[in-house]
Amino acid sequence: MFRAEAGGKRLTFDLAGLIGSNFVMKDQQTGSRWQQATGECFEGPMKGRKLEPYPFLITTWGEWRRQHPGTLALVPKAEYRENFDFMAGMLEQQRRGEMTFTRGILREDDRLPTHEQVIGLELGAAHKAYPLARLQQEEVIQDQVGGEPVVLVYDARNEMTTAFSRRLEGRVLEFNVLESAPVQLVDPETGSVFNNYGECVRGPLEGKELEPLTPLPSFWFSWAEFFPETEIYGSS
Repeated sequence: MFRAEAGGKRLTFDLAGLIGSNFVMKDQQTGSRWQQATGECFEGPMKGRKLEPYPFLITTWGEWRRQHPGTLALVPKAEYRENFDFMAGMLEQQRRGEMTFTRGILREDDRLPTHEQVIGLELGAAHKAYPLARLQQEEVIQDQVGGEPVVLVYDARNEMTTAFSRRLEGRVLEFNVLESAPVQLVDPETGSVFNNYGECVRGPLEGKELEPLTPLPSFWFSWAEFFPETEIYGSS
């Protein structure tokens, strides 16, 4: 998800094809072409510019509504409903490993299986991929990306991953994990408890929030071909 503006222009995008099995967008204002995976313009008057990422969260409708009861929902227009249902079915098949595709992959990276589902983090020039299966197993991962201490939290109830910097008020926090649903984090130095949205809900740090990062879901082949220098969590 990106802000639909660049170079002081508000842009409107259409789908213009695929490169590396990844959407290419074309803006109506300048005719420039942009890569979905990176938000970079690679052709046209805007070449070299990059769209600004916009924070987002993939979760269930029930969880989103619980957190944001006054939210507005985007409902597909009736004439597009069949297309939405078709795409939803394809994505569900891919999620279950029942359907794969390899059309137009730019480069192979055999460090992980081609269609392994990963959660990517991008911090500055640094990139790291976290296999979803590893996240589901560990639920909480404390790590570093480009020298920045981070924590990722997986919520099995909503198939939701959140991520945060572990820096708070001049300290780098090292969390213990409370066995609860969803998982909660405890700062052992102060006894403060954080929920899976990075909010301190109990203890001396109550009311403080960890700086959120945006987890980027992807298939391994797509993440690796656009960020070939990426590290992989758990890889030597």
